[in-house]
Amino acid sequence: MEQFIGTIETQEPITMFDEGLWSGLVDFVTVYSTKDIRVTFKDGTEIKA
Repeated sequence: MEQFIGTIETQEPITMFDEGLWSGLVDFVTVYSTKDIRVTFKDGTEIKA
């Protein structure tokens, strides 16, 4: 856990789209309408984008 926290603390900000990061985090995206797009992460968390 300490190594993970150390890695996160020294990580540079993400400035460009990273396909590997996206596919590692996102399970699927659901589009209900142009005003209702939901992103579901691999841990089950869902956010309205």
